[in-house]
Amino acid sequence: MRKTIIVIDPRAGSVHVTTELIGHFSIDSDLQYRADLSQLKYYIPPLDPDNVNFDLNINCTSARDKPTSYIRFENILRWIWDNFHRIERPLSEQEQDEERWLDIDFICSRGIIRKLLCEPYAKMSDEWIICASKYRGTIYLCEFCPDARERGQDNAVVENQISSKINKFQQYIVADHPLHEPDSSVPLNESEEFHCMFKANFAGISLLYDAKIDAISSQQLITDTLIGKPFESIGLKMFQMRIRHMRSTPGIISKCWSTNFLANANRIVVGFRDATNTVKVIKEYSMADLLRLSKPYCDVELCKTYLTVVLKTIKQSVTKDYNKCIYKFHRQPVKETNKEVFLLELTEEAPNNEMYLFLKPWFVAKAEEYRRTQQR
Repeated sequence: MRKTIIVIDPRAGSVHVTTELIGHFSIDSDLQYRADLSQLKYYIPPLDPDNVNFDLNINCTSARDKPTSYIRFENILRWIWDNFHRIERPLSEQEQDEERWLDIDFICSRGIIRKLLCEPYAKMSDEWIICASKYRGTIYLCEFCPDARERGQDNAVVENQISSKINKFQQYIVADHPLHEPDSSVPLNESEEFHCMFKANFAGISLLYDAKIDAISSQQLITDTLIGKPFESIGLKMFQMRIRHMRSTPGIISKCWSTNFLANANRIVVGFRDATNTVKVIKEYSMADLLRLSKPYCDVELCKTYLTVVLKTIKQSVTKDYNKCIYKFHRQPVKETNKEVFLLELTEEAPNNEMYLFLKPWFVAKAEEYRRTQQR
């Protein structure tokens, strides 16, 4: 076990970032992966956003929850399996460096990147576990709960209830066609999702990640691919009426900002609900508007610096391949008030430890088979 104190320099300056949409997929009502746009939704704004009456309790008892044991990372692996050709390095470069197959440093979910971006405004008592497995030069990351027993069934129930209210709100303002009206009478199915795959670069560190997309704005129905098409990603959020003026803390603003920043969404639609779980008002914000609502100031450049420093620390630490060990990074609670310091505990778990095994054998087998066919 090794403990690493990570110190962030808040004066590090701006971090250059690029993001590119390179793919997408759907998850159907039975949690099955589909390489299509079947779950893509279109934002349909209400006629009078200042005077709506969206009852979030309708059909709530018939909503179909997503299993709490569901792990999204396998969907990322499935997309990669379908799209090896999109992200592999040219064969000439692979021959020079056989250990580096993909042109990517890290592969993970948006949730991990968002967590690291929001670290400057996290609570000192917060904990997280991120596991890392290295395969042919690329590091795969997956998040795990610090202690499943502490989360308990009650927490899972509360999270499902919150998720259901947010998804019910979305039902009132999205449709499966840009010319259709939203249908809020349909019982919710929490399993249905649409995801985009993004390739990003943070100060020379390349990442591939998936991001759940709430809705897009488009005048035309898109049936084949989003790549190269004119559309706008829309982030959908919900808050209580008491904060309808959206003056909020950097912690909340950083979460909203990072979620949408990583999905290339510049417009955020927020529904404000009252004590009866009825949305009364809808407001739209640009990303610039959102940051101006933070009191005190939310420093997004500091957020980017945190992310790059932690990723560089992980990259330096992860040297053994997936079949040698799984690296477990545990963010430890600390008592210091200095927000530029936090503690990481690193342990090496057995490569077959079922508790943390996420880089599945079927994926490695498919990748090796693909490489053999390409090298013939």
